[in-house]
Amino acid sequence: MDLFLRSLPLFLKGMQMTIQVLLSAAALSFTLGIIFGILTCHRLKVPILSPVIELITFVYRAVPFYVQLLIVYFVLPLHLEPFSASILALGMCSSGYVAQIVRAGINSIPVAQWEAALTLGYTKVQTVQSIILPQMVRNILPAFNNELDSLLKSTAIVSSIGLLELTRAGMNLVSREGEPVPIYLMVALFYLCLSGVLNLITRIVERKIC
Repeated sequence: MDLFLRSLPLFLKGMQMTIQVLLSAAALSFTLGIIFGILTCHRLKVPILSPVIELITFVYRAVPFYVQLLIVYFVLPLHLEPFSASILALGMCSSGYVAQIVRAGINSIPVAQWEAALTLGYTKVQTVQSIILPQMVRNILPAFNNELDSLLKSTAIVSSIGLLELTRAGMNLVSREGEPVPIYLMVALFYLCLSGVLNLITRIVERKIC
């Protein structure tokens, strides 16, 4: 108990940073991923642009996140702070997976839905906004939840560039206290709690939408 109380302030600081990175990266990932997914689905492809987007998202999925993080932080001439580099790398990497989820969700909508909307005089933008996206969201919520969980786990990797998130807080505490087993078990418990909260929020949203 004494070890937990001594460790709690640093753990809370690390958890706060983990949440900030997660929410910021998720906002970037889902914004880009939804746009990329829409522009690469079968019925909305744009000549030249869509193949370029497909290539970009393939690169994001093919290159490990850790390598992308090192490229953003050490290679690109942007001189970003660890926090900004973590958000950019994590958000861009995740957007490749979100794009695939969105693209598959839109492609799963029956062609008859598109044809009926066009027959009623809807434009493509109106069709996507009013008919396709609401159905798509209900279909892909479980996949979105999995991607959020994956984002949460990936935040542990940003400790490698010195960002004081939950895993780095645990590593610092191990160096200070010299007790790796209880401290890393506490790190795992904090991640478990965060993942549980994410799953609970997603289930509430899923019940309200569906």
